Amino acid sequence: MHSGKGYRSGKKGTSSKSGKSKNMKELFNKKLQTCMKVYDYKDETKDVKGKSERLNAINELQNLLQDQKSVQQLIIPNLDTVMEMIEKNFFRPLPSIKKSNLAFSETGIEQEEEVDPSWPHVQGVYEFFLQLIINEAADVKSLKVYVTPHFVQSFLNLFDTEEGVERDYLKNILHKLYAKLVPRRKMIRKAINECFFALIHENHKFNGAAELLDILASIISGFAVPLRDEHVVFFKNVIIPLHKVQTCSEFFEQLLRCSMLFLTKDRNLAIPLLEGLLRYWPFANCVKETLFLTELQEVLEVCEVEKVEPIVPRLFKRIVKCIGGTHLQVADRAMCFFENDYFLSILRTYKDQTFPMLVPTIVSLAENHWHKILQESLIALKTILKEIDSFAFDDALKEDSKTSKKYNMKQSDEERNTLDKKWEKLDRTLKSTQAGYKAPDVPFCSSKLIMEYNSLYRKVYDKEKFINQ
Repeated sequence: MHSGKGYRSGKKGTSSKSGKSKNMKELFNKKLQTCMKVYDYKDETKDVKGKSERLNAINELQNLLQDQKSVQQLIIPNLDTVMEMIEKNFFRPLPSIKKSNLAFSETGIEQEEEVDPSWPHVQGVYEFFLQLIINEAADVKSLKVYVTPHFVQSFLNLFDTEEGVERDYLKNILHKLYAKLVPRRKMIRKAINECFFALIHENHKFNGAAELLDILASIISGFAVPLRDEHVVFFKNVIIPLHKVQTCSEFFEQLLRCSMLFLTKDRNLAIPLLEGLLRYWPFANCVKETLFLTELQEVLEVCEVEKVEPIVPRLFKRIVKCIGGTHLQVADRAMCFFENDYFLSILRTYKDQTFPMLVPTIVSLAENHWHKILQESLIALKTILKEIDSFAFDDALKEDSKTSKKYNMKQSDEERNTLDKKWEKLDRTLKSTQAGYKAPDVPFCSSKLIMEYNSLYRKVYDKEKFINQ
């Protein structure tokens, strides 16, 4: 009797256990379904109860990750539904965040940033996914099934969000996925490459470029030496061309870090990088030009003096143009090169090429520069050049004026007219050979120069004044 009673009680206990487990699964699935519901977050008065339940469900899912038993019994067996919920929350049209100036304060303009009303709901899911990836129960085998090319591409598209906190979550999650899923690393790198190709050749703006480069920096740090061919190709086809992107200054710090990390792995990559910088040198963008000068100096210090010879003419021509330019900060930054001993050693080694470029411009600016402090620096540089080789210095001054003229920053009226005539000739040729050809709207033609507009305005003003008299 006792054994029978015990048997019956044991059976009852098992059934109650299985019933409890079933209830837990149903409750878990109900929470997932609640998290998948879509609401209109712009209207705070609509679906208040549903939104509150959704937030509670997201918080409860996060709490489940603290209990390894719940992870193993509920989350991992239902990973299909969990990933469906995550994707429904992540892959959405990205909101546009508007900024409006409130008022002027002592420190400048205060800006109020519009907050995405759906962000608290999405943030909870980001936190849940991040904790799920680093959880020991979620092994590589269970996760890699869901990290497909489509998932990675959709995930990378989210980096274009204007929400900085969201980009931080995306960066951390992608970094953890890359670290954990070794079989998916090549696929993730390929998707990042494609993202940068679109930025270089199509979009010219991508909000998450800095964050993606941060991830790449940690990946590059782990590259084995000597570098594999695919990594060298990536450096030449992605890292160098990223310098030509119009919005490059927004992620320049991270780009510089990636560039220098590659050079620590292989110093021979310094020359292709220098050639790329000189090829993609910014036009009419003083901020970017200053950044390029900073990188140029850092990269030069990695090069061997004898390997710089092929680019010496282009390098010094660019530096001379920066010193002789109209922007003070660019000129000042270019002058900093001559405080560097390594750069001076390049100058001395190739003085037969560098002196004819440098000396006439430096002497002219030392006498006529409009800024007193920079003029003093130019006078000091003139003295340094004379001390390096007084004979080469004097010979460079005797050079024909046409030789030094080509290094001047400012075009003469004669040069501008010659170029304008060449463009007009080309324009006429295209009109005669191509049906439906439309002439481009050229911004720097003579008719659109400020001085031309001023003279035209003056003529109209004088005419009106004469009529009114």
